[in-house]
Amino acid sequence: MNISSIYHNLMEQVRSKDAQPDLKQLVSSLVEKVDSLESELASYKSLVKEQLDTIGLLNKKIFGYKSEKTHTESPETENIESVPSYIRTMSVDDAPVKNIRKNTHSPYRRPERRVYKEMEERIEVLTPDAEELKGAKFVRSEKTCRLYMIPARIVKVIYDRRIYAKDGKLIVPRLPYVPENFQKRHIEPSLMAGILANKFYYHIPINRQVAMLKNAGADIARSTLYDWCGEGIDALEGLYQTIREEVLKADYLNIDETTVSVIDEDAHHTKKEYMWGLIDTKNRLAFFDYDQGSRSKSVINNILQDYMGVIQTDGYSAYKNIGEDNSGKINRISCLAHIRRKFIESESNDPEHSREALDFIGKIYRLERFFRKKKFIPEKIREYRIRFTVPIFRKFKRWLDRYISNSQIPGESLIGRAVAYAHKEFDSLKYIFDNGEYRIDNNAAERLLRPTKLGLNNYLFFGNHKNAKRGAIIYTIVESCKLNNVNLFEYLKVVFSKEPKACETYEMFLPNKWKV
Repeated sequence: MNISSIYHNLMEQVRSKDAQPDLKQLVSSLVEKVDSLESELASYKSLVKEQLDTIGLLNKKIFGYKSEKTHTESPETENIESVPSYIRTMSVDDAPVKNIRKNTHSPYRRPERRVYKEMEERIEVLTPDAEELKGAKFVRSEKTCRLYMIPARIVKVIYDRRIYAKDGKLIVPRLPYVPENFQKRHIEPSLMAGILANKFYYHIPINRQVAMLKNAGADIARSTLYDWCGEGIDALEGLYQTIREEVLKADYLNIDETTVSVIDEDAHHTKKEYMWGLIDTKNRLAFFDYDQGSRSKSVINNILQDYMGVIQTDGYSAYKNIGEDNSGKINRISCLAHIRRKFIESESNDPEHSREALDFIGKIYRLERFFRKKKFIPEKIREYRIRFTVPIFRKFKRWLDRYISNSQIPGESLIGRAVAYAHKEFDSLKYIFDNGEYRIDNNAAERLLRPTKLGLNNYLFFGNHKNAKRGAIIYTIVESCKLNNVNLFEYLKVVFSKEPKACETYEMFLPNKWKV
């Protein structure tokens, strides 16, 4: 029996007994109270559902599958049936997927044996014993390859300089060049390069390197290695500034920020601070920035103060109004991967609507993979995006407009927040149709920042803001070398060993122009 029927029954009883007005008022107030409690109960149920959704999302992030690929994006679906009909019906000359065949099971083919061409080789000729060779004739030669390892060694080189006198002047031979702040240390560029590469490329913390060096014959104190690291990174600051200037000349940048742990020297515990990363995918250069751990809008505004071009970011509010103060010299592209992530997170909350959205996004990603797989030039990618991606975008936009204020999707639910985020970020995706070099997501910046997390999983934190700034400098060098497949150890060894000349600049050391 509902509230309305109870109310009517009570009112009939009141009328039949000619009850006093205050009794009628009491019944009405009780009914209102019940309605209020039912409304409050419904709100609590909604709150409990939101909390359960949040708990489920956190469990998925901690213990669940990390990949964001959906069934529409898996490699197994990349056959002719998975291609949208509007591409399959194109002419053979125009179709961007004209060479895609049906996914048939081909017989297993053994991969080619690796030959290790870049590895140092040593040939040892083996012959039978002399007694066995009596009366024998040579038949053939058989070669067998085995890989050996030579452990690292630390060699102490003593420069015994022979000083001569001539015409009242001393003739003193010069020592091999090292940067000025190395001169009071017993360290040579190759050792400095090895320590920095081990820590920031291979993510080996200093305490483990102490043990490694001891096994290699050098019992060096941990505090000494920390000092060497700091001085080595300080010697790279000029190169860091040059890379930074080169990156900010690009007309398209991917930008993101990540958390780092830094010791608060006053409170004596770690605090969550932020490091920014910017990458120029076209010229294969990147740089990191750290400004007292701040994530405020002023930091990114200072970085992009004189920048003109297009940036691609996530939906963080600090990026939203960039360019307003400089007459629109900067345009921002949003990230489709972040939109997709919101709908993946809401799948457990509302599978039906989440999968509808993921289906639109999956089709867009499939087209992008076809364009990249066929290695189309940017002009061709832009043309195909306008012809085939724009219709999907329009359908997705109509879908978002329909559900942004729909009562079927509560605004505070995971699916409601996903729809709101996608609707808010959608218009900023339009710039991808201006240039085929622009990507549909900001994954390049996210990949750039990943090594900082791998490193901090091993060495845990930076000791202070100064060392965090040094981290930004060395990660700039490391990640720029990675983008250009440059051997970091050999690169740093040459950079530290090269004596600067008056007419030279750091441009000759840019990783994307580096030649051994």
